[in-house]
Amino acid sequence: MPIKIKSRQKTNKLRSVLVAGFLMLAITASAYAHSVVLWCYVENDRVYVEAFFMGGNKVQNGKIIVVDKKGKKLLEGTTSKEGLFDFVPPIRDEMTIFLKIDSGHSSDFKLTKQDFLEAEQDSAAADGK
Repeated sequence: MPIKIKSRQKTNKLRSVLVAGFLMLAITASAYAHSVVLWCYVENDRVYVEAFFMGGNKVQNGKIIVVDKKGKKLLEGTTSKEGLFDFVPPIRDEMTIFLKIDSGHSSDFKLTKQDFLEAEQDSAAADGK
């Protein structure tokens, strides 16, 4: 009889640990699904910004703030219904693009001077075809 009690206690402990683990995974997955993704790239003398949640929903009316490498604000704007924003860069150097959402979510993306140089090279190569 004592052996069954020990076995039952071990089973109950294992079950409790498994349930707690699954709950933690579910909470983490839910939080991760609401994480914000910001993707930026340079093409045809413009910077393109795409903002979306990990679950796939687009970030609508997200505030975009662009700063230079010293933190000076260059411009700001708002994402469209499709989670898009684009602009002609006032400088072709390092900049950080921040996305801020009312719900407290945020993300940032850094473009380097090299990103602008590569975009110029790609554009020149496309023009030469």
